[in-house]
Parts: sequence; structure tokens; C-alpha cells
Amino acid sequence: MLKLFLSLIIFSSFSFAITKNQIYTLYKNKNYKTVCKKGGWKFTKFKNDEIYLSIVALSCVKDDMLNSAIRISKLMGKTKIGRANASYVANLYLIKRLLIQFIYDKTNLSNLSLPKSNHFLSKVFENISKHNYIKENDEFIIKLKNVTYILQPLKNFKNNKIMITIINNNKKSKHIYW
Repeated sequence: MLKLFLSLIIFSSFSFAITKNQIYTLYKNKNYKTVCKKGGWKFTKFKNDEIYLSIVALSCVKDDMLNSAIRISKLMGKTKIGRANASYVANLYLIKRLLIQFIYDKTNLSNLSLPKSNHFLSKVFENISKHNYIKENDEFIIKLKNVTYILQPLKNFKNNKIMITIINNNKKSKHIYW
């Protein structure tokens, strides 16, 4: 029984073991969820490697895991690329928090201006802050040239969550944040 228990512990520790090169390969292959999850386990081990930290944090952003991304970005700031990526992650995290306040607390965002990026959260925030939306029930609909964004609350959850649905060329994607 003891041998079986030890074998399981050794096997499970190897299954979580991952190298920097594996993380880089997974990132190149756009396997962002795995990079965020497995790279996040090792981020303190590589806390002085801001390229590694950036890759993991940006993978978390791409997989809608901003809470993990912000945690990792707190270690970034010693290099130019680390500071830039940490600011990018912090800006998206702030936008997420402000959109949650907008939805649940009716916070006025029109007096706020934040750095713009190509990330859809930035585009949603910019249009919400400029009152460039149509409100239907609990949904805030933003129609741009060939993309529609729908911001709405998800009230049936313990935490205040929001969902952004993106409709682009009849393809839908949904992104949930809390």
C-alpha cells in the first residue's frame, strides 16, 4: 500500500512538472489555457524571468483568466517588456472591474479615459464610456462595423459576473468575468 501511495505522489508531481521550453512551445501552439494553468503553478520559480512571466500572464488574458494574469503581473516590472505587459494586464483588469461596477452599481464611466488596446474589453469600455450602446433589458449592445458586443450581467451566481458576447461574421464567442 505504501509503494502504491508513493508511486501516486511521484506520478502526480511529474504530471505537474513543466519546463520553460514546454511553456514556450504551448504558447506558440496557442494552447493558452494550458500555459496559464501549468505556467501559473511555476511562476514563483521563474519570478525573475519576465519573458516567461509575460507569456504566462498574456496566455491567461487570452483565456479570460484575468484574476490569474493580474496575480502574475505583480512580479513584473524589472524590465521594459515586463513593465509594458504588467501595465497592459492591469489596464484590462481595471476595465473588467469598472464594467462590473457599471452593470451592478450603475457607476457612471463617462468621465473616465483609459489606455486603448485591441482587446475587446478595451473596445467595450471605450464605447460604454462614450454612451455608444443600445440598452435592451439588462443587455448593453454595441454595434460596430462588422462586430457586435453584448455586455450583460450574470445574476444567478454567487459573485457578480458579467458576460460579453461577441458576434463577428455570424460567429459567437462568450467571455465571462468576475
